[in-house]
Amino acid sequence: IIGSTSVQNQMQKGDGMCTVVQRMADEIRLGEQSLWHPYLNHIELPRLAANWDSSALAELQGLSPIQDATRHVQWFRQNCGGDLMMNNAANGDDHDDDGAAMRSLVAFISRASEVGMIPIYDLFNHHNGKRNAKLSIVEDGVRLVTVGKVEGDDDDNNNDGRRNHTIRRGEQLYISYGLKTSSNMYRDYAFVEDWPSCWNFADSTTGDNYAFVSFEKGIAAINPSADFLRYIVQSNESPEEYEESAGWYSESLSVVDLERFVGAVRSRLGEFATTLGEDRKLLFAEEQALLVASSMSSSSGDSTNRIEDVLSAMNYRIAFKSALTSSYIYAESMVATKTIENDAIKQEL
Repeated sequence: IIGSTSVQNQMQKGDGMCTVVQRMADEIRLGEQSLWHPYLNHIELPRLAANWDSSALAELQGLSPIQDATRHVQWFRQNCGGDLMMNNAANGDDHDDDGAAMRSLVAFISRASEVGMIPIYDLFNHHNGKRNAKLSIVEDGVRLVTVGKVEGDDDDNNNDGRRNHTIRRGEQLYISYGLKTSSNMYRDYAFVEDWPSCWNFADSTTGDNYAFVSFEKGIAAINPSADFLRYIVQSNESPEEYEESAGWYSESLSVVDLERFVGAVRSRLGEFATTLGEDRKLLFAEEQALLVASSMSSSSGDSTNRIEDVLSAMNYRIAFKSALTSSYIYAESMVATKTIENDAIKQEL
């Protein structure tokens, strides 16, 4: 594992994380002379918001993570040696003019496990709803174990109470990066998971904070409790079971709470500079601009990166507005159903 002599001394504190980032940057500078070159050279890095210019950040329309887009860069500056500076004994230059430190930092943010950088393991995709594998720290290193359950499995339980199941040929491996808000997931990994996706926002008129977890088919768990969020992380259910649990949770809310949520969503959607429909048209226009830029041999990499960053920001705000709209429709339908039920009960009384 890069940056350590053993699993035991990995990532126990900030100094350990700095060591991994710094060591990896030094190895990147060595190029093909590095023992780790085949691994480091294959890593595809996301374009995190920390790398964007102001025009791309503006396309977030004020959405988080705009407020803390450079959080990890600031952490590096404060804990690992200043303004992306590296000890580079080979040429005596402490500045990251070659971009190795930033590349290392982005790789660390988007790829590192709880014990550091682990080749092959860091290729696995994240999905809290489909997780079927996890990393287990054992005496002689680390081991990949399966989690979850599949109908017909007879495998033994693992040590945390969940059932192991055999990974079948052709089945994709999914791990969990943890349960994070969509804004933090986007900030750290440059994507938003399809489900379950956790969103939060504030009602500017009341100052109240709201949250919801989106699932497939437009179902949402509105203002989820800590217990419900733990259930998502600790269980391995089918999509139907997750949706059923989310529906039960939201149905337990009162009409007043649901109406308050509906009003807050309506207010938040009205605060954006563009509507969801307008965003989709703007996205199409920007995609055409990227095609043109990509086809021009004279187009610079910086220009293409800027357009790609703008597209990424627009896709993120579309995802947020789509989730808001779906949760609004879902909550409003529940209000209507509960109102009819309550009226029927009153008539019986």
